[in-house]
Order: sequence, then structure tokens, then C-alpha cells
Amino acid sequence: MNNPVKTIIVDMYRQSSTRSCGTNSYQGLRIHAFRGLHDFLESKAIEYFKAESKLLDMAAGSGAMSLRMQDLGFNVHSTDYVCENFKLEPSLFIQADLNEVFPEEFSNSFDSIIASEIIEHVENPRHFARECFKLLAPGGRMLLSTPNVETTASMALFIQTGCFLWFSNKNYNIDGHITPLTQWQIQKSFKEAGFEFVWKGYFGKGRKKHWWKRPLKLILLEKCIKLLSTKTMEPEGEVFVAVLEKPQTQ
Repeated sequence: MNNPVKTIIVDMYRQSSTRSCGTNSYQGLRIHAFRGLHDFLESKAIEYFKAESKLLDMAAGSGAMSLRMQDLGFNVHSTDYVCENFKLEPSLFIQADLNEVFPEEFSNSFDSIIASEIIEHVENPRHFARECFKLLAPGGRMLLSTPNVETTASMALFIQTGCFLWFSNKNYNIDGHITPLTQWQIQKSFKEAGFEFVWKGYFGKGRKKHWWKRPLKLILLEKCIKLLSTKTMEPEGEVFVAVLEKPQTQ
């Protein structure tokens, strides 16, 4: 009996290794994320990570975030499924499928983890959370980001089309966005893995700056959702960001 095929969509990222970095970059390395997100994550790493700690950059892409963290003095190791896209020192790079079990020799190895815009690409977020927990030393912290499916624009789009914002068929087939996650799902997955949430917030301005380009029906639907919502915190940033910690004692 053949093993089932895993859903790993990376063609766009392989192709990007042969293209110029464009304007969304860090020191000549392409950034595969919203413009400004890496700057925001850098500020959170400075605020919540121990200075010069051993750090793992997960789904490192070209190495833009890895280099940024190196420049801040962190002892950086990097991992990605697409190894040909990584442009930094290969001796600190680990080629890995994050759908699988991470090698045991890395258990309790890292003080800090950055998992920027990756959990939406993996098949099983609970497995991913457990593996991240295994990698961190006690007291270690993780910086996580993923598209925020709970903006009013995203919820309205889901009601209209059946797909959240950034999770259309095009996003699935090209970007590899296969797993949309609500904050309830993220919280359950990571707490069940053993993590504690230290900080939660958002990056970006949602769709407010381009409201005039959207159909009137969608705008009215967004307003209805906002009026009916019982949330006390307005989740309007396009990216959900969290800092998590592995407790000192378990």
C-alpha cells in the first residue's frame, strides 16, 4: 500500500531563488511576508527574547530574518524545506519538512524560535506546536505569526465566498496557504502542547486603506459583522502575532 501524499506547495518559493529580491528585502535578501512585518517581529524579538540567545528561524526562506537576527547578536540557526532558496552560511542551515518529527538531537536546543508565516503552510498545526515545544529549552520563547482570518474583511469574504482572506484557491495553489487558523484554534493547539501565551497582538491595517475598491455589499456585510461581534479586542490587523513560552518547570 502506497503512503499518502503530503500537501507541500513550494513551487513559487523554489522559483524565487532565481529572481531578484525586489524592494521588500533585507540587505539584498528577499522577504516572503507583508512589507514591514519583519521589522515588527524584530522589535518583538528584542522585547521578549534573551539577548544573544541561540535562535532557530523556522521556514527561513532566503535567510532575511536569520540575517536580521544575526545582526542583533543572536546565535542563529535556520531551517526550511526549500534549501536552494537559502543564501547564508550553509553550515547553520537544517533542511527539514516541518510536517515531520524534528531530529531528536535538537530537542531542548534553542532558547528562541521565530516561526513567521509558516503554520498556515503545514498540515497539522498541533503536531507543529508539539515539535516547537520539544525544540525549546525550558524558559525558551517562540515568536509566531500567521494571517489573521478574524478581521471583519476576512469574515465577510468567508460568508460571501467560503474562503477566508489570503486563503482563496489561488493562495492555496500558489502561496501554499493550506491551513487557515482562528485564534481559538491557535490557542488550543499551543496550550495543549504545553506553551503559555506571553503576548498577543496584530500587525498591519487590514483592508481599511482600500475600502473604496471593495463591493458595497461586502462593505455592508463587514459593518454588520462588526456590530454583531462580541470581541473586546478589535482583530483588524492582517497578521496575528504571538509570543509563547515553554515553562521552566513541567
